[in-house]
Amino acid sequence: MTMMTISEPSPDVDPRHVFLDATAVMARYGWGKTKGYQNLKDRDLVPPPVMVRPDRWRLDQLLSWEERRIALAEAATTTLVESRRGPALVDALPSPKRVPRRSA
Repeated sequence: MTMMTISEPSPDVDPRHVFLDATAVMARYGWGKTKGYQNLKDRDLVPPPVMVRPDRWRLDQLLSWEERRIALAEAATTTLVESRRGPALVDALPSPKRVPRRSA
C-alpha cells in the first residue's frame, strides 16, 4: 500500500495501489479545510473512503468519479448550448395586440 500526500502521483504507479488521505484529496480538488471536510462527508458528492480510521480514498476510484462528473458537466453544457440554438426569443413572444398604422 502506497500512501501519497501529493495531488498527482508519478505515471508509473498503479492508481489502484495509491491511497490518498483527506489532506491529499482536498489538495487535489483545491478545497479549503472547512469546505473540504464538508465535501468529504457528503456521500452524494464524493465516493466513500475505502479505508476508515484513518480515512483513505483510492486514487482509481477518485479518477473514475472525476470522469463521471466531467461527462455529466459536458452533457449539461451540450444541452444548454442546444437549447439556446432553438427558436429565437422573438418567436416565443406573444404577437402584439395592435398593429401600428402606416403613415401615408
